[in-house]
Amino acid sequence: MKKKNKIKAHDILSDEDFVTGSLSDKTGNEEFKIAGIIYNYLSSKRNVFPNSEKEETKGRIRLSIQKTQRNKYLSRWAVAASILLVIISAWFLQNNLKKEADIVDFAQSLDTAKPDSVTNLFLQDGRKVLITENDSRIEYDPKGENIIIDSTQKVSQQIIEEEQIFNTLVVPYGKQTQITLSDGSIVWLNSGSKLVYPANMKEKRKVYIEGEAVFEVTHSGQHPFFVATKDFEIKVLGTVFNVSAYADDDVSSTVLERGKIELDAKGKSFFHKKRLTILPGTMAVFNSNDNTFHQQQVDAKSYLSWREGYYVFKNEPLVDITKKLERYYNVEIVLQNDTLGREEFSGNLNLRNTPEEVLKVIAETTPFLIRYENQKLIINLN
Repeated sequence: MKKKNKIKAHDILSDEDFVTGSLSDKTGNEEFKIAGIIYNYLSSKRNVFPNSEKEETKGRIRLSIQKTQRNKYLSRWAVAASILLVIISAWFLQNNLKKEADIVDFAQSLDTAKPDSVTNLFLQDGRKVLITENDSRIEYDPKGENIIIDSTQKVSQQIIEEEQIFNTLVVPYGKQTQITLSDGSIVWLNSGSKLVYPANMKEKRKVYIEGEAVFEVTHSGQHPFFVATKDFEIKVLGTVFNVSAYADDDVSSTVLERGKIELDAKGKSFFHKKRLTILPGTMAVFNSNDNTFHQQQVDAKSYLSWREGYYVFKNEPLVDITKKLERYYNVEIVLQNDTLGREEFSGNLNLRNTPEEVLKVIAETTPFLIRYENQKLIINLN
């Protein structure tokens, strides 16, 4: 006699026409009990999962169901356990990753991209502090409550121990800023950069950078320092390094002067993350096309020299040099010849000079004409 096929718990949950009321109608059915256990667990976590994470978890459940359906010898409880394990694992990973990514989400949601002629310090209570100096200095006290700007201006904010308070510093083109965070770490921000950081960095030491910065991190064995960018995250215990991660650059990179740092690429997979540890004198360039890092040995000091007022270039294409000068001086430079843009330059450029004077230094080895027209610097061949 042919046995009648019984409905399984995973069939119930994967049915697109599934109705929650059907669980209570079939309380005597063991498979509906199993489905009920899984459904009630998901329902209890409905406020924990953001919409994006719910969709990802659904995908994981569907994948688990498809795999278990292919193995007809699995017991009913084994099927339920495998699905529940996927749910719990997904929740654990996503919930912990979300805690780590809070500052990244906050930073990427900010509407501070509008160009400005002065440096802006945004406090989480909504206040905006304007800083007019070309080279400014900002210093937080250990609690993050009092902020001294250029030794002449003092700003205070309320810090609540249980809450994470983020401040944001936006440096426009043509400006630079040095900021001392509440843990004593110092950050030099180059032109056109944004830094998001906790006002009180007593325990959670994680910042987000867009643009270019040099970090001199205060050592804390119990509390590592993390720097997040759009492409990767850096973990450090105490070191000095440069990060370049402009939104309009094709690549992001970091150069380590001293200490030791660990980089994690921001891949889509939780289980196949690209991780790299680099030592002093190493430059790591992130390739977003294949989600990998490429290393090379460099003179680290030359990549950190901008904070001291000069650039050091070695066989650098003119098109890349002019892009850096545009940001530093907040001036538009137009190369009217593609061949000229590929010409390479090596040497030191004093950034205390005018942009015209800096370009004339380059023109001594790579001959070209410079003219000022319609508030633009135009460069062409002789």
